[in-house]
Amino acid sequence: MKLKKTPSMRPLCRPGIRKAVVFLVTFLTMLAVLSASVSAKESELLKAPVYVDNQPVQTNYVMRDGHMMVPAMFFKHTGTEVNWNEKYDSIVFRLGGTRFANPTGTKYIDYQKAGTDQWERDTWATPSIHVDGQTFVPLVDVARRLGLRVEYDASAKRTTIQNPNKRTARRIGSGDSAGRQIALTFDDGPDATYTPQILDILKDKGVPATFFVVGRQVDQFPELMQRIVKEGHGLGNHSFTHPDLTAIQSSEVREELFKTQQSMSRAVNRLPDLFRPPYGKLTRADEDFLQEKGFRIVMWSVDTLDWTGLSGDEIFNRVKNNIKPGGIILQHNIDVNPGMLDGTVEALPRIIDELQKQGYTFVTVQTLLD
Repeated sequence: MKLKKTPSMRPLCRPGIRKAVVFLVTFLTMLAVLSASVSAKESELLKAPVYVDNQPVQTNYVMRDGHMMVPAMFFKHTGTEVNWNEKYDSIVFRLGGTRFANPTGTKYIDYQKAGTDQWERDTWATPSIHVDGQTFVPLVDVARRLGLRVEYDASAKRTTIQNPNKRTARRIGSGDSAGRQIALTFDDGPDATYTPQILDILKDKGVPATFFVVGRQVDQFPELMQRIVKEGHGLGNHSFTHPDLTAIQSSEVREELFKTQQSMSRAVNRLPDLFRPPYGKLTRADEDFLQEKGFRIVMWSVDTLDWTGLSGDEIFNRVKNNIKPGGIILQHNIDVNPGMLDGTVEALPRIIDELQKQGYTFVTVQTLLD
């Protein structure tokens, strides 16, 4: 049985029109692919140093509309406080009396007029964007809005940013070299595996040390904290969760610091003024905050690299070959990987014996710096 053609079954387009439609669809498809390719290229995550106060800071960046976009947290290196406002979905920048916010994904900036509670709106060159889980903002626009000097040297292919205000906070790597005092320090504890062994050795040798503690560990092992204090050792703050402080908001840095102070206060009624950053990493904004709150930033002069699983002999030789008067020796006391710090325990009594033989006296970091 043949089907009878009805008007609805007739071809929708004549052959010439069909060809035009096919061409148009093909052209639009190619244009979309080309646009996506350009967009992908512009959003490609790259890496380069930006010189902040004459020091290179490695940072990720992307190019967008001809503008260099960097992670918002990069600006902490310039001394700028950077925070996230969840209510308004905004990144908030603050440097001195300058404060402004960027609703993410827009080119708007809401800035607070100096000396008032009034906010006004302005724009910058290109919207902030999300790439690889981070918010990227236009480097030049943000820097200039903060009052920072920013320049690009085309011949050297170098971008520089200068904060006109002098840097005042400092990191302490060693104490007074006039005497022969040195300090043993242990990070990341307390811990049920290594801390008791280290305390036993220090007690047997009659030597004090300084423990830079992590707040969550303090909460877990308050009895070890009490033993540390009872046996005459010093304490320092090493954050609450051991994060990379350069990668988190300014408000989160505050929380890491103060939560650990609270943990130490509960456990042993101590509030030390010493702080050592996890991984030894800080930004200028973090340094300025710590100085404002009265903390001394303590680094080290001898890194034993014990966390890499070095043997007792290797650790001993690193200390013996690099120690100088006023030296601060970095070691660890947390059981992350079984046996990883066995070399620390094995080397410790030998280090003490050898350096005492050389005429050194072991003191806490507090004593070394005061």
